[in-house]
Amino acid sequence: MLDEQRDFDLNIEDVLDNWEVYHALREIIANAIDEQRLTNTKNFEITRENNVTKIRDFGRGLSYEHLTQNENQEKLKNPELVIGKFGVGLKDALATLFRHEIVVRVKSKHGDITLGKQKKHGFDIYTLHAFIGTPSESNFLGTEFSLSGCSEEDLSNAKNLFLIFSGEEVLDKLKFGEILTKKSPVSNIYIKGVRVAEEENFLFSYNITSLTTT
Repeated sequence: MLDEQRDFDLNIEDVLDNWEVYHALREIIANAIDEQRLTNTKNFEITRENNVTKIRDFGRGLSYEHLTQNENQEKLKNPELVIGKFGVGLKDALATLFRHEIVVRVKSKHGDITLGKQKKHGFDIYTLHAFIGTPSESNFLGTEFSLSGCSEEDLSNAKNLFLIFSGEEVLDKLKFGEILTKKSPVSNIYIKGVRVAEEENFLFSYNITSLTTT
């Protein structure tokens, strides 16, 4: 019996020309962190062997519904837990990896996913598609991204964007965030654990955990 495969149109041509591979890795790592926090499961893992980088969480598993471009209501309802607010960065990450010729394989109990360009149904336009096959492990726990072609530098640059990999420690907690130790001459500014800026004249690093509308 042949494995069933379904073609899911991601409706993407060429986007985010300014994104590098590490930007895409940032999104996948952030999703793994969010899934860990939302499901209270064991720590996510990042491994690398033979030029293949694997990022795995142990949550509920990615399904094709997560590839649609809509707001993630669960993340909107739990802003204190998650990094991503809307849950719309995954498609951008997949498109960026494909553009940089990184071979992507995603595994979960809901199906195995690969990427490729295919003609949009009924039109002479080629868009990025996710090819969703029968799960290779029906009892697989969580989601594993297997990325062939990412360099060690790509992975290092992505990890450097996260507070959890920085070694900076919390000195004090305030209403809107945390004051952190400064590990280098430059202070890091994080929003919910993701570095967004650097400042040369600050005494500490900072992690903003509560965003206001004013």
